Parts: sequence; structure tokens; C-alpha cells
Amino acid sequence: MSSRIQLRCAERELKNGLCCIALQSPESSTFAVSLSLAASQIEEGDDEHGLAYLTGSCLEEGTRRHSAVELAEAVENIGGSLSTAAGSVTIQCPADEAARAIRLVRTVGLEPAFDPRDVRRVQAEILSEIEADDADPRAVARRDFRRGVFGEHPLGRPSYGDAKTIAGFRAADLERFHRTWYAPRGAIVAASGPAPVEETLDVLAKAFRSFRGADSPRTAPLDPEMPHGRNESHVPMDREQVHVYLGHPGVRRSNPDFVPLLVMDHVLGTGPGFTSRVTRRLRDEMGLCYAVSASITQGAGLHPGAFTAYIGTSAANRQRSIDVFLEEIRRIRSEPPTPDELRDVQEYLTGSYVFGLERNSNLVGYAIRARRYGLGYDYIHRYPDEVRAVTREDVLRAAATHLDAERVVIASAGATV
Repeated sequence: MSSRIQLRCAERELKNGLCCIALQSPESSTFAVSLSLAASQIEEGDDEHGLAYLTGSCLEEGTRRHSAVELAEAVENIGGSLSTAAGSVTIQCPADEAARAIRLVRTVGLEPAFDPRDVRRVQAEILSEIEADDADPRAVARRDFRRGVFGEHPLGRPSYGDAKTIAGFRAADLERFHRTWYAPRGAIVAASGPAPVEETLDVLAKAFRSFRGADSPRTAPLDPEMPHGRNESHVPMDREQVHVYLGHPGVRRSNPDFVPLLVMDHVLGTGPGFTSRVTRRLRDEMGLCYAVSASITQGAGLHPGAFTAYIGTSAANRQRSIDVFLEEIRRIRSEPPTPDELRDVQEYLTGSYVFGLERNSNLVGYAIRARRYGLGYDYIHRYPDEVRAVTREDVLRAAATHLDAERVVIASAGATV
């Protein structure tokens, strides 16, 4: 483990099923606490598209104890910042305000007001977001790509839903969704700061021990099928450029090939700067596109993500760019990375990961993921060795197992092709 990361970590499960995690970063002068609940779009019904997104967006609009203005003032009074999302509330602040921050996270997450006026205003903001995306060819192509990969499953649609469903929700719908899914069983609250872990766990337990909620049945795990052959679509729009998404179903975070695939991602399409194969070949050498990337590990969670490649190009270069990209997929399935490629990626991954764990807000996110994905809190110690242990043959095997250039969804939008 790098000497830059000095942490103690402990957990305590409450009788209500909530998992409390405390991390001690002794040299830190700041504090962060995050509540994470299984209340995402995965749990939406067929007529609830976007309800999780709207509910999460309205959490910071006031509580039973605070108006929206009073809540903003309460966060400001502790020198903090508040962020909310579907099933998530996070506060960052100075370390000496930790106890107040924990109480505020509980209040925001578990006692939202859902004032109809605030709900209508947030709905209008989301409708504007949807309208902007409908006019954005990149957003249109990504939406069609995910629908092609995941079908009618909630992951196959934008998290914010669609204009019709968003406009139709009322405050009572948000209250019902919150009552059903904002429950302690399966939820995690994590806090990180300079205080001893047992002290932080005591404060978390005191704040959340009265947390109650329904134990609703969860959506069955998703197992999307690979496309049969090549499934291709294009949406013509009045634009000069074309935006292309290409790929197929991916892997869960728990997949034993995850680390070799992470290395493969950086060799193929997510390396820093212009070091990845597809950037070097399609952009630098052939001049076919202005932006290109690919990853199978981004988005992997409890449910499978997608192997997602993106190409931004001209109408004239669209087909050639796709063809060359598919060539690179075939090549990484049949030729291992060179020793230099492997070494460069391993040095980058092991040298850069500590920078993402220097802030307490990132540490609580790490702890939540480690718990939810079953990685163990010592993963922060094991990760560099796991990356260094990946061989050229591991990358080749993982690519051959999980990538397929012949069965892909290709969705594009923009200039007529």
C-alpha cells in the first residue's frame, strides 16, 4: 500500500439492517458522510420511468423540519456542501462539524418534504434537460445504444425517464417511491474523517438506529443476451458530425476477470492522453475521428454494464471508423498487448489510483462500493498487486472471453450517412 493512504476502517450492522462504515484518515481536517440506498431506476415499475431520478433530485428541496432555504442555510452554517441523487445523500464539511453533518444526512435522506411546488419546479428542470438531450445527437445515439443492449429493462432507458412520465408524476408518487425503497435493509451509511472509527460508528448508530422502512422485494438480477449478429441503426439529424456508440452487454463488478479487463480497457480505449490503441490508430494515424474511447469496466456493478465504444466523426468517415474499431477488437482478442503496453498501463493504474482516494468524499464512495460489491475494505491494499499480477496472456484471455466484434449493437445519430 502506498504511504499516501493511511486508513483505519470498521463497520457495524444495526438491528434494522443498516450497515454503518467508519474510516479514519488521521491527517484530515475535513469530514464526509454518505447514505446509499438501493433506490435506483432498477426498482422502477413500467409506469415509473424517471421516478427514482426525480425523487433523488427533490431530496435537497427541503425536509419535514426545514424549508429548502432553511436546509441550504443549515448546510452553509456547517461550512458544508450537500449533494443528492437517486438513493444517495452526501455532505462534506469541516471535521469539527461531523455530528451535525450526520444528523443532516439522516434528515435529508429519510424525512424529505416533497412540497408540490418544489416538485413541479424540479420537474420543469428535468423536462428542460430531456428537451436538450433530444436535440443532442450524442445523447440520442447513447439512448438508442442502451436500448439496443438492455431492451425494456430499466437500464435500457435514460435515468431521468421520458417527458411524458416525468410530467405526470405528483408529490404523492415520490412519497410512495420513497416509502417503498428508502429502507434500511441493504442500505449503507459511510463516514470518513480524523476521528477514531469507534467514535464515528457510535454517532452513526445513534443517528440511524430508529431508521425503519419496508423490506420490499428487489428486481431480479439482469442477464442481458448478446445481440444476434450486427444490430445497426442511425437517426438522421441536422448536424455536421456523427456520433456512434458501439458494443454489447458487459460484466458485473464481481466478475473474476474484472482487473484483467480494466487493464485491457486502458490498452484498447481508455488509456491516458493518446496512448490507447483506438485513439492512436483512428485519430492520430488515420485521422478518421476527433474523439474515440472504449470500456467494458465502466458501469459494471451489481448488474452487468455494457462494453461501450464511442466514436465522434464525420458522415464520410462513419463506416470506416466503425470498421477499423471492429478490427481493433478482433486484434486484442487474438494478439496480447506488447510488453511495453502492459507495463505502461500497470504503472499508470498503480500510480494514479491513490489520487482518487485523497478526499474523504471519495473514501466514503470507495467504502460503499467495497461493501456493496463484496471486495473487502482491504481492497485498497490489494489493488496494486492485483494490477501488477495481470499478464499479457490474462488480457488476451479476458478479451477473447468478453469482447465480440461480430455480435454488436451500433447506434448513431447526426449527419445523414
